Order: sequence, then structure tokens, then C-alpha cells
Amino acid sequence: MEISDKELNDYIISRRRYFHENPELSFQESSTLAYLKKELESMGLNVTEIPKGGIFADLVCDRPGNSVAVRADIDALPVTEENDLPYVSKNRGVMHACGHDAHMAMLLGVVRMAVARKNDLRGKIRFMFQRAEERPPGGAVSLISGGVLNGMDFVIGQHVMSTIPAGKVALFPREAMANADEFTIRIHGKGGHGSAPHETVDALMISALYIAEAQTIVSRMIDPQEAGVVTFGTINSGYRYNIIAAHSEMTGTVRTFSEGVRKTIRVGLENLLSRICEAYGATYEFHYDEGYPAVLNSPQVTDIIGKAAEEILGKSVLLYPKPSMGGEDFAYYLQKIPGAFYFLGVGNQEKGISSPQHSPTYNVDEDTLLNGSRILLRAVEKLASLQKQ
Repeated sequence: MEISDKELNDYIISRRRYFHENPELSFQESSTLAYLKKELESMGLNVTEIPKGGIFADLVCDRPGNSVAVRADIDALPVTEENDLPYVSKNRGVMHACGHDAHMAMLLGVVRMAVARKNDLRGKIRFMFQRAEERPPGGAVSLISGGVLNGMDFVIGQHVMSTIPAGKVALFPREAMANADEFTIRIHGKGGHGSAPHETVDALMISALYIAEAQTIVSRMIDPQEAGVVTFGTINSGYRYNIIAAHSEMTGTVRTFSEGVRKTIRVGLENLLSRICEAYGATYEFHYDEGYPAVLNSPQVTDIIGKAAEEILGKSVLLYPKPSMGGEDFAYYLQKIPGAFYFLGVGNQEKGISSPQHSPTYNVDEDTLLNGSRILLRAVEKLASLQKQ
């Protein structure tokens, strides 16, 4: 028997608020997983846990069709919440500031609807609740190595986005999110008194030159029609106002879509570092870690999700923004099977819901969540019925 709209809406919102009140950091989501497991089992599903990856449960429907996996991430961020809400985080310093609480609640809503409609749905639906999206290496790799995509034909993921108005859905026919790499650079010089720079090798000065020159890698080595970002996030150097620094450490991130551009920037960063340090008599350490790969959608699956969204929300709801330079480990699923990742608008200026992701005042328009569940299920229905080519 199908659940009523009111009951389903109340269920999704209540679960979202529970998750929001009880956030857990990446790879620490034990209570969250226990709660999810209990919910899934209460709906008659068997739950499989993959260490470091998360859990999943299958619903085998009564009619033949394709197998579709749907993923929700479950971890929170090290952010102290500043919202004035009756369901603020009880875990000070930890907050669902990116919407993963909504992701879990919406997928549970999908489970409830799908279980009630098992007799008229097709194929197999795999509900995946993934750990540690916010912290590389993330949970997707462990889920995949544990077999979560075995036998699956398609995979889809939905992410709430407060910068997109409620009632809108943002699609990306191919590139959705970027390669997300990080680097750590250490420069070693020779310290000394600030009054005698000729007796030193100034690591802080060399770092300043390097940070400025590194921006020319994108502006002069990358095709202007390609995307590339080099950002330095931290620099730590020096001891006192009149002491020339012997050492300096910098950290940063590189964002790209193309593997060729990714390689050009990585090589360019180290070559430039080597030349500048050689010129001033310093030595260096260069550590570059390739993070999540680019999220590359299937145009076919993206189109199907768009049709599902229009059926639920009506015409003129689709947006096609430029790809995000943020990173997402959903990319690993898309390297294995066709699928798509898209954004559900949850911003609402009239309700004061406009803070960006990762903000201490981040929130979502809860009136959008039921439709988020409906879009997911409708997309699953369409993919399950798709003729294989």
C-alpha cells in the first residue's frame, strides 16, 4: 500500500532533522550507520556493510528490468553551527553543512516509496549510503572494491545546492565537477638577521615569488578554452619580525577537468619551484596528491534525469550551469558504469535560506525534499525500463 504524501513528507523531514541534530565526521559515522541500518531493516530490506565504505540494501522488484544504484553520502563537516533552529547540531564543532542529512532522508524516502510499489517497479534498486565523501580517499573506493556496483547497470546521485532556487534542478550533460588535487610544498633556505639579508637564503621571499609566478602556469601554459585553477590556501613561514625565515611551507589545491591539463599544471608547478629555488640557493620538497577525479556524466542518463524532473516539477525547471570546480568522489562510480550526478535546488531567499555549502548558517528548504525523493524514484523507473543498446 502506497504511503500518503503527507506521511512521506513528514517522514523525510523528521529523518533529515534527526541526522542534522546528530552529525558525525568522515569515517566516524557509526551511529548514523546504525540508525540507517535500523530504518532499512524496518522496511524489510537486508543490509550489507562494507568497512570504510558504508552500507547498501537491495530491492528486487516484481517486474524485469535494469539494475540501478542510488547513492547518498552520510558524513558531516568540522563546522560549528550558527543557525537558530530547534534541531541544531548536538555535536558542537560538527555540522551537516553540505546537505548530506537531506541526502540520507531523501533516499530513505525513495526506499519507502519503492517498497510500497515493489509490484509495479522493474529490475533491482540498490540503495547506497556512503561514508566520508568530505574526506579523501572517501568511501566510494571502498564500496566499489567491496562489490557495490557488481551487477549494476546505472548509478545516479543527487546533491542539494543552496545557491540554486528551490523548484529548480541543475544538470550537467558531461562534466559536472572537477579533478580535485592537493599539494604541499616546503622550501628550505638559510635563516639570519633581518638586517643582513645577504648572509641568508630567504625562504619566505622565495615563497612569495613562487606563489605569484605559479599563476602564470594557468594563464600562459593552459589553453584559454580549458579550465584550470591553482589556489594556495596556506603559507607558514618565519619566526619574528626581524628574523629572515629559513623555512616555508605552502599548501594548495589544483582543479581541472582534462587529464592533460592536470598533468601540465602538476609538472609546471614542480619545474617552476625547481628553477626559483635553484636561482636563490634554496632546496625544496614537493608533494602532490591526486584527489577525486572529475565527475563525468553520461549524457543519456542526464537526459533521463531531466525528463524525470520535468514530470515531477513541471516544465522550465531545468538549469544547465557551467560545471563546478568542486570535487566529488561520486566520480569513481562513473568510471565504472554509466550514470549521472545532478543538483537539486534547495535555496529560498524568502525563507532566508541562502547560505552557501559549508557555511555555519547553511540550511535547506525542507519543502523541496519530497520532490527530491520523487525525482530520484522516477529516474530509477526510467532507467530500469531503458532498452540496453
